[in-house]
Amino acid sequence: MARITVEEVYRGEKYGVMSAAMAQYLRDGRPAEYDERTWLEMLIVKHALIAAENMRNEGDSISGMTDAESSSSCMRWYEHDNA
Repeated sequence: MARITVEEVYRGEKYGVMSAAMAQYLRDGRPAEYDERTWLEMLIVKHALIAAENMRNEGDSISGMTDAESSSSCMRWYEHDNA
C-alpha cells in the first residue's frame, strides 16, 4: 500500500496515465467522428479509470486526500469578482 500524488498517477512509471493514453493514441489513432483533442481527453479518462481500479486493487491511495474532503476542485465565486 502506497500513498502517491496525483502527478505520480498521471506521469509516474507505476500507473502512467498520460503515457498509456498517448501510446494508445499513437498506436491506434482516433475514430473519424472525434476531433483530436476530444479523443485524447477520452483516452486520458479511460486510462485514469483503469489506474483508479488498479490503485484500489493494490490498496494505494492519493496522498493528501481523505474521504472527508471532496476530490473535485470547485471554483469559489466571491462578491467582488465580476467574472
